[in-house]
Amino acid sequence: MTRPRISEAIARRSVLAGMGGLGALALAGCGETNVDATRVSFLNWQDYVDPTLLKDFTTATGLAVGYETYDSNDALASRLTAAEATRKGGRKSTSFDLIVPSTNLFRRLRAGDFLQALDTSVVTEALLANLLPTFRALPEDPGNRYAIPWAYGTTGIGYDTTVFPTPPTWEVFLDAAHKGKMSILKETREAFALAHLSSGTSVNSTNAAEITAAEARLKEMLVNSSLNSATYLDDLADGKLVAVQGYNTDVLQARKRNPKIAFVVPEAGGTRWVDLLCIPRSAPNPAGANRFIAFYLDPKVSAANAQHNLVATGNQAARKFVPPAVLEDPAIYPPDALQSKLAFIEDLGDAEKLYDEAWKRVTG
Repeated sequence: MTRPRISEAIARRSVLAGMGGLGALALAGCGETNVDATRVSFLNWQDYVDPTLLKDFTTATGLAVGYETYDSNDALASRLTAAEATRKGGRKSTSFDLIVPSTNLFRRLRAGDFLQALDTSVVTEALLANLLPTFRALPEDPGNRYAIPWAYGTTGIGYDTTVFPTPPTWEVFLDAAHKGKMSILKETREAFALAHLSSGTSVNSTNAAEITAAEARLKEMLVNSSLNSATYLDDLADGKLVAVQGYNTDVLQARKRNPKIAFVVPEAGGTRWVDLLCIPRSAPNPAGANRFIAFYLDPKVSAANAQHNLVATGNQAARKFVPPAVLEDPAIYPPDALQSKLAFIEDLGDAEKLYDEAWKRVTG
């Protein structure tokens, strides 16, 4: 969320607009030739990995890591479909061994049989036992048959404390006094979540009237704000923006550069997300991918990545290696009082079309 993404920032997490283009992925990769068994291809959110982790993996296994990035779940879905379309056209295209969708996209990929199960002889039960019980029993993947948590976090407001001495609410994006200096995530469901929260309706509403009202609220906000998932963190850190809808991980990265930056989940609530490390069915080197997942489950490896990226880790055994300052930061690990105000963005089935159509009108 990103997922820290300072340059071309994870704006991260919207349900896939349509699975039609991904249908071929279930069979993609079957019978692939010329697989490079010495390389693992990793497609992840931008600025979401400790570079030392990749180097250490190569040192430990001899496997090089090809690392590419995206800035939203929508972009991830597009990358996967574009790669498959290129292959179907008879042209060479990159296949990926590892991806990190958020839970809402993961559900769609899993339901469509676009992922392959983890190799339990490599990603062993002993390694999985390092995870928090919550992440051993995710509704999307009970028992971690297909994925492990990469990181988890929240979506709220990043803001300049010199402009806002008290934390702003979602209504700040309606404030003409800051026109041109605010941004909203360019991510369908996250942007609509902001509008719903500002209107007092559920971020997972399937009520057509409420979605229409949220569309109107979002359009009203965009009179003063831009849609930005690519550069909002750089712009926030550099003072070009004073308030952004953003992922906590991103805002904390901006705070490292500019201590005047702060993060808040308004009283009305916010969204929460989990990013899951998994293997596409089309992966050319699943053996290498499983070795990477096993490597990441090492507590010290997960802890180092969490500390570097200022993210919450789902690896329970890793927490003893994470500095107290990180564990005690409420912007990373929300206090209990906030938990009840956070909602996962859910897959709404046919109602997703209502959001897709509304989004086209908003962005058109």
